[in-house]
Amino acid sequence: MNTSRLAYMSTTPEVNGPMALAWHADLDTVIPAVKALGYTGLELQTRNPTEFDHAAVKRKIETAGLQIVAISTGPIGIEEGLYICHKEAEGRKKAIERYKTVLDLAGEWGVDSSIGGFRGRASMMGSRAEALDWFRQAVGELATYAKGKGRRIVLEPQCRINTDFLMTMAETVEFIESMKRDGVDNLVLEADMFHQALEEKSIVAALVTARPYLAHVQLGDSNRLAPGQGFLPWRDIVEVLRALEYDAWLSMEFTQKPDSPTCARQAIEFIRPLISW
Repeated sequence: MNTSRLAYMSTTPEVNGPMALAWHADLDTVIPAVKALGYTGLELQTRNPTEFDHAAVKRKIETAGLQIVAISTGPIGIEEGLYICHKEAEGRKKAIERYKTVLDLAGEWGVDSSIGGFRGRASMMGSRAEALDWFRQAVGELATYAKGKGRRIVLEPQCRINTDFLMTMAETVEFIESMKRDGVDNLVLEADMFHQALEEKSIVAALVTARPYLAHVQLGDSNRLAPGQGFLPWRDIVEVLRALEYDAWLSMEFTQKPDSPTCARQAIEFIRPLISW
C-alpha cells in the first residue's frame, strides 16, 4: 500500500453547495490546510466544468505540491437534478452531454471520473428493464467518448439511500464484465466504505471480489463521519487492501461534521498510523 497517497475531497469553483461530503470552500483556503495536515492529493466534486478555468485550478493545486487524483460528479444531480436515468428523455440527454464535459476535464487533468449517485435510480424511468437497458447504452456511449480522451470511467457502487442498482461490488463487477464482453474495456470501480457497510455482507470479501477492477477507494465510517468516528473494522479493511496490493489513492469522503478542518485532521490522524504500520 502506498502510504503517501492520501487525498481529501473538495469542490471545483462553480459548485454552489451545500456539498456535505466535501470541504466546500475557496481552494485558497482548502489547499494550504490539507497540505499542512499531510494530505498529498485532492479529489474534486464538480457540477459544470464549462463554468470555471480548468488550467487555473490545476495550476493552483500543483503549485502547492498537491495532485488532483479524481473527479466526482455528485453535484450534477444534487444541484441541477440531472441524472443518467432521468425520468424524461431530455433530462437523460442533458445528463449525457454534461458528463462528456466532465470527461473533457478528466482528459485535460489526466485523471479518471466517476459515476455514483449521478446515475440516479432505475425507478425514475418507466420500468426497471427500460432503465437498465438505457443505462447500459449510455455507459457504452460515454466509455467510447472517454477512451478517445485516454481515460477510464469509474463506477461507484452506492447504497439504497442513493440508488437502486449497482449497489454491491459483485453486481458492479458483473456489469463491468458484461460490458467488456461487448467490447467496452475502460470501466473500473471504486470502493466507498460507507456504502459498502450498508450493502455488503462482508466488506473484506467485497474488496476481494472487486480487486481486478478496483481503481479508487473512498473512506468514511459507518455513520458517514471521518474514519475512526464509527464502528467499521478499519484494521481489517486496511490489511485486506494491503494483501490485495492496492496502491492507488485513499480519498476522504464523509459528512463534514463538526467542521471540515476538524474532521480532515481526525481522518488523517486515524488512518495514517494504520496504513504505515
